[in-house]
Parts: sequence; structure tokens; C-alpha cells
Amino acid sequence: MKRIGSNLRPAEQKPQRNLRNIIRYNDVDAPSNDYPKRITSPSKPKPCCSDDSRDIVGNIREVDGFKFCYKICRECGHAVRYFYPAVETNDKAVREYRAWKRYMAQ
Repeated sequence: MKRIGSNLRPAEQKPQRNLRNIIRYNDVDAPSNDYPKRITSPSKPKPCCSDDSRDIVGNIREVDGFKFCYKICRECGHAVRYFYPAVETNDKAVREYRAWKRYMAQ
């Protein structure tokens, strides 16, 4: 079994992952947005970094049933990879795991 987050996946099902992080945290260089190649961001968030002040950059992606996007603060340029709560998925292993959990909870 292989782990995906807190879920377990049968070893014969290989994940289709391309989860390379494009954010480079650096306090020397100025923040820059070269999406989809690279995002340069300050290493620590500032008080201005809230959910309301962050803009979504690029498209929402799905990897192994987990949807995520990149968000950048409008004021200071701090970037994060934001994962959406898992509600729906197209991944067979995740759907089977959730069905099994529902069965075990009964």
C-alpha cells in the first residue's frame, strides 16, 4: 500500500502525479509571477496576507483526487499552494476508499 495524504492506495495503482512545486521562497529577489514555470515569493507571510487579499493564479488542477491552485497576495506577493477541501473526485482509488469508509462507519 502507498500513502496518498491520509488515505491508503493499493500498490498496483500508480498515481499520475506531477506535483512539482513551482513556488521558490526567496527574501533576496523581488516577488515575480512567471506562471506556469515559476513563482518567486517572500519566505514569510505578512499581516496583509489574508484569504481576501489573495488572487488565484492560473487554473485549478487535480492530482490524485486533490484539487489545488496557486494564490498570490496582491500587496506583498507572498504565494501559497492552496488545496481545496476534498468533495468530489475522478480518481478511482479515492472513490473506493471513501465508499469503504462509509461502509465501515455504519
